[in-house]
Amino acid sequence: MRLIDTVALIGSLNPRDREHAHSLQHIRHVASRDDLYVPMASLIEADLVMKIRGYDHMEREVSWKALEARIPKGKILANPVSTIRLAIELQKEGMDYFDSLITSLAKETNSTVITTDRAIQTVVPTEW
Repeated sequence: MRLIDTVALIGSLNPRDREHAHSLQHIRHVASRDDLYVPMASLIEADLVMKIRGYDHMEREVSWKALEARIPKGKILANPVSTIRLAIELQKEGMDYFDSLITSLAKETNSTVITTDRAIQTVVPTEW
């Protein structure tokens, strides 16, 4: 299984992002590839990033409509309780909150994370 990290979500929304084309390609494959999923934590972090970067309500709504068209409900994975416990251990080692949630889900499901995030790359298999 492969999990889409937040960097691909954000990158797919911003044409000026240096990884826009590659990010958009990953997002476009979510619906058609059986092994590709989006962690709920990636979606929540993406919304928080948009809010912190000053996206207004309308910009966030337009962004989510674009993503909603590409990410079917059945392709979103929630973190089971066991992964949250593991995330706490990763946070104790210095990992960011959302990175720890995505990484712990990848560890528990033996997944590869699609990301450029170096913190995640040190713990689980990644690709870009």
